[in-house]
Parts: sequence; C-alpha cells; structure tokens
Amino acid sequence: MYLVTSEQMRSFDHDTIETYQVPAIVLMDHAGRAVADAVLSHLPKAAVVVCGKGNNGADGWLCARWLKRAGIAVSVVTLVDPATLQADARLAHSIADAAGVRWQLYEPGVVRETVALAQATGKVAIVDAILGTGVSRPLTGEFALVVDEINQVQAAVVAIDVPTGVNASTGEVHGRAVQATTTVAMAAEKLGTAVTPGALYAGQVRVADIGIEMRLDDAIAMYTHPALFRGQYGDRDELTHKGSFGRVGIAVGTMIGAARLAALAAAKAGVGMVVVGGEGAKGGEWAPDIVVRSQTDVPAAFADCQAVVIGPGLGDRAHRAQAWLRQLADCGVRRGAIDADALAFVAQDGRFTPVAGEYVLTPHPKEAARMLGWDVSAVQARRIEAAREIAMRSGAVALLKGYRTIIATPDGRLRVNPTGDASLAVAGTGDVLAGVVGSLLAQGLDAFAAASLGAWLHGRAGELAGQALTRVSATASDVVHELPNALKAYLQSLR
Repeated sequence: MYLVTSEQMRSFDHDTIETYQVPAIVLMDHAGRAVADAVLSHLPKAAVVVCGKGNNGADGWLCARWLKRAGIAVSVVTLVDPATLQADARLAHSIADAAGVRWQLYEPGVVRETVALAQATGKVAIVDAILGTGVSRPLTGEFALVVDEINQVQAAVVAIDVPTGVNASTGEVHGRAVQATTTVAMAAEKLGTAVTPGALYAGQVRVADIGIEMRLDDAIAMYTHPALFRGQYGDRDELTHKGSFGRVGIAVGTMIGAARLAALAAAKAGVGMVVVGGEGAKGGEWAPDIVVRSQTDVPAAFADCQAVVIGPGLGDRAHRAQAWLRQLADCGVRRGAIDADALAFVAQDGRFTPVAGEYVLTPHPKEAARMLGWDVSAVQARRIEAAREIAMRSGAVALLKGYRTIIATPDGRLRVNPTGDASLAVAGTGDVLAGVVGSLLAQGLDAFAAASLGAWLHGRAGELAGQALTRVSATASDVVHELPNALKAYLQSLR
C-alpha cells in the first residue's frame, strides 16, 4: 500500500545495513531469490539475466544462481566486465560464478541471439537487472541498445525494482524503457511504477519482503485503500437522519446535463440532501430526489449547505465562480469541489489565485496544463510534479484525473488511486467525480479524504460499468448507476 521514492528506499536500505547490521549481500540474496520465484511463475525452461554494474546487477547475478539451483538453463549477459565490479556486486558475481552460472559480455545483438538459442529448449524469460532505481535521464549507448533488444524479443520480462528507463521516483520515461511483464519491487513498490507513464511499463508489480526495515509515516505516498477511511464513511445507525449527512449545493449554469450528473452522483454517494441552484436550475428536468431552489444567485441558494460543487456545466457563467466562493465563505460555506470551467479562475498560465478553505480541484490533464502553463504532454510525463504544483500554489487539494489518478495536498502528502479503467474515458465522468467528492465533503470528510475516497469510488464504479456493459458502451450515467455497487465493494473490503 505504501509507495516509496528511490531516495526514501536508499535511506531505508542504509539504515538496515548500518543500524540493524544486516549485511548488504544478505539483502541482495533475498532479492535474488524473490526475483527467481517471479521468473519461475512464468514456467520457463530457460532464462537470460541482463546485468548492469550496480546493486540491481548484483541482484541479477544472485537471481541467476537461484534459477540454476531450480534447474533452469540460465545465462547472464553483463554490460560490464565482472573483473571491474566493485564491493557487493563483485561478491554477487563470485557467488554466481562459483555456482556455475554462465555469462558473456554484452555486444549489440547478443541478447536477441541468446534468447533465440534458448528458445530452442522451450519457453524463455528475461530478467532486467540493468539499472533499477537509478535512472533520471535518457538512456544512451549500450543501455539504449540493450533495452531495445529486450523489447524486441518474444519472452516474459521480469524487472528488478523498476523497469530500466523508468524514473523510480516520478514515473517519467525519457524516450525508452524496458516493457516488463512483471516487476518485483523490493520492500515496497516504487512510486514511479504506480503512476503513469511508468505504470504502463511495469506489468504486474509484486512486492517482496527481503528484510529491509522501513519507517512508514504520512510523508510516504500511498495507494488509496478503503481501510484509510474506516469509521469516517459508510456507518449509519438508526438514530441518524438527513441532517446528519449534510447538504451539498450544485451550481447550475448553461449545460444542465453536466450539473444533473454531478447532482445524481452526489445523491448516490450518500449526502443527506442535494440542492441545485443558479441560473439554469429551474430549466432542468431533475430527479425527484433533488431539491431545486429558485434563487438564481448561487451564494443565496447554498448559504445553508456544508459543501458546494462549482464547475460542471457552468459554461459562460464560470467567470462568477470566484465571487461566489468569496460570498459563500462569508456565509460559512468553505468547502467543495471545483471542476471544469471554474478551474480557470483558480489559475491560468501559471498565475494562481489561492483558494481558502477545504476545497478539491479536479482537473483533467488538459485543464492542468492550462492552469500551469505547461503542454499537456509535460503534464502526462510529470504527473506527480503537476499535481503537487497545483496543490501547493492553490492551497487546495489537487486531484489530477487520468489513469492512476493522483491526489496531492498543499503540504506534500500524496496518494495514488488504483481503481478505474478505460470505461471512464467518456464525457461526463468528470462531472460524476465532482459530485461524489462534493457529497463526501458535505458529509464531513476532510478534503484529502474526500478526494481520495471519491476517486476510489468513482474508479470502482467505472470498472463495474465496464464489466456490465463493456468499456466501449459504458456512459457517465452508467457510472452513476454503479456507484451503490462501488459502495458495496468499499464496505466489503472493510470486513
């Protein structure tokens, strides 16, 4: 559940070796065995381990030793002459060499040729033990060539810690990276394989306990999990009533459909009352569950609400959002979700207006790019940095939508949402998310919790809609329909 950066992992590794007096070679041998177990799960007849010069390469040499012990025909392709290896990497090679592991120096084409020869005996697996967590710039020279070779062959690929070419702390990929089938993360998954684009290269991530002591606190990023919200959401006793679960106001502008999706989603997420107001409220066809207020002035309509949702469907009324929030704050309403067109008043081209109160900003990548003054490609390449920058500069929680949605706080806390799939890649699902987050805020969750749990429920509802109707046919309305089933999944996971 915890996600660590390469810097945090180095600190934990250092403490284990220096403070707890666990020899580094012992940790490496545990790592080698864990990787070998992952390789064996692919049922290969042979394996090719590609080793670099550092600790990742050392893990690879010891993995080769365990594979040979298991009866696998294994060979190592090394990018450096073993005679030049230092410290524990040199010792790891000596152990593998003493066990009879065959090896050869890398030259262009040798990985492809070695795999082709091995495939004559049956299924082959490749182990990526090249660079691990040390990548922070584009691969060049032999590193680029060998990564291309690995990606060109037809074989299961098991990466050690992170696929070579993926930045372990940010998920950035500069040009190329190993496309892994499985990644074996030592002690904890690295943040770079939890977020895109790194997550797209990692395949299935398996975490191996190799004996590293870890200090886990709020400074460590996490996957969002229902257990984080135990006791905050989902429990209701017989003495509660609609007033126990708050009122959320949904501002209605020129595009009523978006506001309708947000309102229905807020209701399904359990708020005591959904109120719609604003210039477009009286012109819509609202479900009987929704309270329609006649005031066209948004602050007047929502003065008794605990939270608001401003943005979905506002259209050309979005320029009023800043004044509305100021007036709502005067009424005591200082929490809500800000989405879509209303995000423009918070920031445009890097010029931010701080948001006071418990607010969640819910941009998709294009909106985030407009806020920051970046290209969309830069946002997608540096999603963690983008989310943190928006949160820090706005003073609100930033929820950067997309595969593996990122939730960041102004003080640097970070969560990654593991739910959601391509079923959500359709118009209106962002409005649904804003409604869910607003609902949770009205029910008393703080902004970080509301954004995190809201993203989890929304993502799970999207998955369920896709399973029921296919990812092609699912719509935003179907996601709303599946929210109660997502809530059931949340409650079941707490048992």
